[in-house]
Amino acid sequence: MSTAPTQDTQRARTSRLVPAFGLAVALVGVFAPLLANDLPLVARVGDRWAFPAFADWLGRATAGPNDLSWKQWWSRLPAGSEDFAIMPPWPYGPAETNPALFRGGPSIAHPLGNDDTGRDVVARLVHGAGTAVRIGGASVAIAAFVGVLLGAVAGLRRGVADFTVQRLVEVFLCFPSLLFLLFATAFFGSSTVGIVVVMASVFWISFARVVRGELLSLCERDFVLVARGLGVSEWRILSRHLLPQVRSQVGVTAAFCMANAITTESTLSFLGLGPGATVASWGTMLRQGSELAPLGVWHLWLFPAVAVVAVIGTCHVLADGLRRSTPR
Repeated sequence: MSTAPTQDTQRARTSRLVPAFGLAVALVGVFAPLLANDLPLVARVGDRWAFPAFADWLGRATAGPNDLSWKQWWSRLPAGSEDFAIMPPWPYGPAETNPALFRGGPSIAHPLGNDDTGRDVVARLVHGAGTAVRIGGASVAIAAFVGVLLGAVAGLRRGVADFTVQRLVEVFLCFPSLLFLLFATAFFGSSTVGIVVVMASVFWISFARVVRGELLSLCERDFVLVARGLGVSEWRILSRHLLPQVRSQVGVTAAFCMANAITTESTLSFLGLGPGATVASWGTMLRQGSELAPLGVWHLWLFPAVAVVAVIGTCHVLADGLRRSTPR
């Protein structure tokens, strides 16, 4: 008898592995400065304790002691010294350069190689995940808040509110998304906040249309009519009875928008309109790799491309899983 896994078994495995991979990428992105950095997690300098990697995680990086970088100070500590440092699991920073490793291929010390300035590719991929999570997550969260709010008002109140929201959606739909993003990011420059706001202004439309359409149908159901007949307030009907019914649809939309946000951020960075040259980004790595591809430097475009495709595919599989689990 054949012992090959059935289709249901394979689907069950996928339903467990894909969310786990997505969660792992999100955690790596959130805690990137604590996982891959040339700054110590904990350092003792004389009688003073320092936490440089945690300070970098909070955006408050501190200078190393004795006019040295933290890694230079750590590498020069004599044996038996009372001073010490505990480095992150991957002791290379996204901006740390090594002139001896320009365009270096994969090796034992650097499994994914080094870029055209000697920076470690693993560290830049980890911090690129942080950039994708910060920009994509923030833009999707803002878009979800605005879109769900406006869509709920339009679907619940109808009349003038619905007319106003619909016209606002049509105005935003008039602009091609990519051209609008290119224009807006060129205007805001390399501001991360500006990029997040611009992306959220594009994505909120999807949430508003989904929530409005669902609420127009749900408001005709008996449980809503009974609640209104009993004098239940509109806010309580919305928060307790209607919005819980659309959370799966909002989750599906959020997953698709997250994939779109990662694609958009990578595209803007590839075109030089991302959050800045000093910020690690998968799109920036792809641009560097494409420029050096004719020279046979394959690892600079392959690994960021795999990262982008894997994460976007994960978002789409998660969206499909949420859609399948939505009760009809």
